[in-house]
Amino acid sequence: MEAAAILRQAAPLIGAGAAAFIAYRLGVGLSSARGAASGRVAALVGVVSEEQKAAFGSEEHRLRLAFRKLGLNVAGREKTALTLARLLAGFGVFLAIRALLGLPLLVSLVGFAGGWIVVNGMVNGAWAEVKQQIEAEIPQFLTGLSSTVQVTPNVLQAVEDELRTLRAGGALQTWLRDEFLPRCQREGFDALDGLTREAFGLSSSLGVIVFLIGRLWKTGGKEWESAFEMATRNLEGVLDARILGQATGKSAKNSVKLIAGITALVMVMILRNGALQGAVQMPLVQIAYVVIVLMMLFGWNFMNKLIDEAF
Repeated sequence: MEAAAILRQAAPLIGAGAAAFIAYRLGVGLSSARGAASGRVAALVGVVSEEQKAAFGSEEHRLRLAFRKLGLNVAGREKTALTLARLLAGFGVFLAIRALLGLPLLVSLVGFAGGWIVVNGMVNGAWAEVKQQIEAEIPQFLTGLSSTVQVTPNVLQAVEDELRTLRAGGALQTWLRDEFLPRCQREGFDALDGLTREAFGLSSSLGVIVFLIGRLWKTGGKEWESAFEMATRNLEGVLDARILGQATGKSAKNSVKLIAGITALVMVMILRNGALQGAVQMPLVQIAYVVIVLMMLFGWNFMNKLIDEAF
């Protein structure tokens, strides 16, 4: 009987959430279809599409990457998609607190704050994955580039030749092709300071590479080619160690998820225990459970961010 009562209370909320999600997906699908058609027309007349205008690493670019993992193209409407995602995630956490834990309506509304934390964690996680992909491809790029500069006197041409060997559409290839090379070709040596700062913002290893390429481009000569080759060998060793550390960090993230899942299961079992129903109805106990849920979500986000920054 208790389960049936919970289902009756949750049914309208589930229906409303499903309807909102279906409407959102239909809207995104129609907009994507229009965007694809307009993109083909723009390509014919030489107009740059909106998606191509997002700078690598910008807020718009990070949001597009996060939603692309969900199969959604949000180019041109990133902020709207972010707001809707926070609302839907908040509704999901609210429903979990309301239906599974059986807490009062007003207390369950705190779940929308939990949804905010979940979506922010999704965006940060997607961007951390891109940074890890950049560092994973750097050793291959450095190995090829250190050989290519021995036979190709034009440093920018050597970079262009080597980026073709990288994973098609990968993060490192995209940044080099869309940011590094065009700005160097357009602005010359003046672009190096800004590109170096931008590269360090993406990855410390990428920043070192841009600095070395810049010095080689400005100075040239066999001495700098030899120094570049020696520096790349040292950097490759550091990156190999970081890649191993990232694998360890991934295992740590899985452990955090397991602990959070076990904790949630224990909370549900306690709240469904008939002998404890009286204590659960106390406002102080209910507030304590809400605080625990929020701390779990915040801790999950914080630990993931800490692991990503450590490795």
